[in-house]
Amino acid sequence: MVSGMEAFDPLSLFSPVKKYTNEPGEYFYNDSYEAKGDLNESDDDSDDDDDLDAPIHILDLPVIRSKPPYVVLMVILKLLAPNETLNFGPSSPTTDNEIEVDANTVFTEKGLDQLMVNEALLWLETRCPRLNTVSRLACLPAFALGLRNNYAEGYFSYMTRIVSSELAWIDNELFRSALQKEASLRISESCGRTAQPEIIRKIVINGLQAFHVDDVIRLKEPTLTSDNLGLKTWGSSLILAQRLITFNSEKQYLRSPVLELGSGTGLGGIASCILGYKTYLTDLREIVPNLKDNIELNNIGNALAGELDWTNVSTFTAEHGNIKFPTILVSDPIYLEQHPYFLMNAIREMADFSEQETRILIQIPLRPKYENERALLWQLMEQLFIMEDEKIEKGYDDFGEMSFCFRMYRIK
Repeated sequence: MVSGMEAFDPLSLFSPVKKYTNEPGEYFYNDSYEAKGDLNESDDDSDDDDDLDAPIHILDLPVIRSKPPYVVLMVILKLLAPNETLNFGPSSPTTDNEIEVDANTVFTEKGLDQLMVNEALLWLETRCPRLNTVSRLACLPAFALGLRNNYAEGYFSYMTRIVSSELAWIDNELFRSALQKEASLRISESCGRTAQPEIIRKIVINGLQAFHVDDVIRLKEPTLTSDNLGLKTWGSSLILAQRLITFNSEKQYLRSPVLELGSGTGLGGIASCILGYKTYLTDLREIVPNLKDNIELNNIGNALAGELDWTNVSTFTAEHGNIKFPTILVSDPIYLEQHPYFLMNAIREMADFSEQETRILIQIPLRPKYENERALLWQLMEQLFIMEDEKIEKGYDDFGEMSFCFRMYRIK
């Protein structure tokens, strides 16, 4: 990617009596209490859980003026947090007639231990009938999106009351601060992608399990800002990664070593690594730390991440030598009118022109306002390369449905 970019609008249970410690989420408890073990085990009133599929109303949540303890509010706030983001495309509230959840899994994914859940239930069982059993509480995340969408005003008011309240009935200042921070996150998560806090996006790719020990790729995405667009996963990289996995044997797109230009969160390069190719994932200096985090997050061993500015590749060559690449990957590279020239400079410097099989793989969204920039890029590519493959297909990113163009070029 190129520095100096201008801003743009992107297109288990326990029943103790506890004393709180000085750290939010940690508890001392009386050893005389017996652990029940599995949160999925039936509790005394589980037979009455006949309303699990009933939507949650904002009035079902603990009333703030009833002064809920720290643990109650924290459990509720964490259960209302969005689930991990899965790929792209439209999300919708749960509407199934029957909701099936694994309580242990739900609470673990939300960062809640058995002690917190059971302590919260001791309070909820007499005050919040819609959330007074393990099963009912575990269903809350399934309805969180519907709660936010259908009762938006009440939802924001609830969170705002926590943020603005002194929470004077909670003695521990760290606890009060933790609750206000968590409520603030719930507000920002509902204000669009550019206002959302850091997320972990789960990427599901058809056929991935044949090559990868895990069935998903996980990508950390910090808060999106206009000057650090590489910190977000864009739809083009998902389309490209799926193509690399699907057609690995048939098309033989890749040859080692592979260079990815403008890696961003690294999806395309990570897919290349999973297929067994040594891959250099590159971007601007400020993007590289998050790129390295994602390589580590997915236990990728054959990847190298480093800085490569399209206008000046000297930082990269100083670290890695005058290496040339028989495969270059690029996805969603154009945001400014100068980018086609900058990208071509990097390709010209890094491609292995001594190999006839050298290929450049480009995946690009067909954004309406960038027709001229795309045309210029294709024109510049045709000066040095021959287009051998082209495909137009539909897909999504966080901003809606989009058409994407894939092209593969070879040396003339």
